[in-house]
Amino acid sequence: SAAARHAAKIVARNVGGSTQHDGAPSPSSIVMIGPSEPSNEGEGNYDHSRSIFGAHYDEGRITRRTDPNPVWAELASRSISRYNEINQESGGMEFYVECGHLALGPKGSDTIEKRKAGAASMGVDYDSLEYAELCERFPYLTPPTEECIGIHETKDAGYISARGLVRAQTAAAQNMGVEVIDGIVSRVHKSTDHGEDDGYFLVYIKGGRTIKSKRVLVTAGAFCNDQNLLPNKLDITPVKTQTVHFILSLEDEQRLKNMPSIIVRSDTFWAYLLPPIQYPDSTTRAKIGGAYLDSSGNEIGREKMSCGKEVVDWHTGSGSLDARNDMIQMMQSLLPNIESMQSSKLSTINNTCAVLHTPTRQAYIGEVKDKWAVATGGNGVAAKSSDEIGRLAALCILDREAYEREQVCGKFCKSLFAPRYRELE
Repeated sequence: SAAARHAAKIVARNVGGSTQHDGAPSPSSIVMIGPSEPSNEGEGNYDHSRSIFGAHYDEGRITRRTDPNPVWAELASRSISRYNEINQESGGMEFYVECGHLALGPKGSDTIEKRKAGAASMGVDYDSLEYAELCERFPYLTPPTEECIGIHETKDAGYISARGLVRAQTAAAQNMGVEVIDGIVSRVHKSTDHGEDDGYFLVYIKGGRTIKSKRVLVTAGAFCNDQNLLPNKLDITPVKTQTVHFILSLEDEQRLKNMPSIIVRSDTFWAYLLPPIQYPDSTTRAKIGGAYLDSSGNEIGREKMSCGKEVVDWHTGSGSLDARNDMIQMMQSLLPNIESMQSSKLSTINNTCAVLHTPTRQAYIGEVKDKWAVATGGNGVAAKSSDEIGRLAALCILDREAYEREQVCGKFCKSLFAPRYRELE
């Protein structure tokens, strides 16, 4: 949806200027194809016949400008600067709450020092808080140790509704003339039959419809290697992940109403917490994700998946009981005085998802063949940055020369985000 929005802008800009791009004379020539969110009556109760899932089926994803990785920090910063623009272009759809962000870690640790350095290079204002200051500013929160310090961003940080952002980006694209088709693509084929379709892509949609196009951009996340969408298999690894949602009482909702989004990194675990958020079923929930760490700092219990059926089974299942219990334990240690976290009043919902890792730990944005491109590989941190990833992907498929000039952190995007492929088996 982000790529479609920016593609419409690029095409409209060039139609009004001195140049036109072959095959995209107006925004109405752009088609965005993807399935709507499946119904989910409860935990682990998705439609098991569904063959593809998105990663945006949630109301709370952290957004902030600081990050230990400067590339992801820059992608986030560019995207955040356009949140208001997306809101306006969509007709006023809300998806962003600026409640601030708090990063916790051991004093002098790599994660804290890299955040500070990144903030300084980008001009991001923050407060550096010692243990006592943390306890005073966030009385409901118990940091992991007294050696813990916090980086508190109060502006341009908080959380987004991932599904709300997708809806707003889609509406903005439609308002500019983009056609949106609710469907699942079963195959993409480059025609070389020397007939009337020669040189075109044929995009087959389940149910019988076929779209003929001069360009194709694939943004199917953990499903990019399935459905015959690309000419080569990408080097990507879907990894099992899940979150636990705690249903809050009205009293706890009030206690936590000024809570920022939080990321915690200690020697034994890492976690991220979302403040009280109202969900479509009218419950108000606090959310946690994360994992315990081994002696080398690696996450315990995170399992890699092959693409396809294994990813579908994970989405439609109930997740790992061990991981769920680990996150309940973490939440109860971080927010120990919240009544809803006490075992006698505990009411939780488990949510499974797939994180798509790339070997570079960067997104993939690039052509796999002439006029056939891909944008994927969020590595668990891309929701907040999707608008800039979409802008770069739109440039890649519509204006190759402009894309080759684009840089992030002084590195050319064409090489920084170049897709990698699996070796032939």
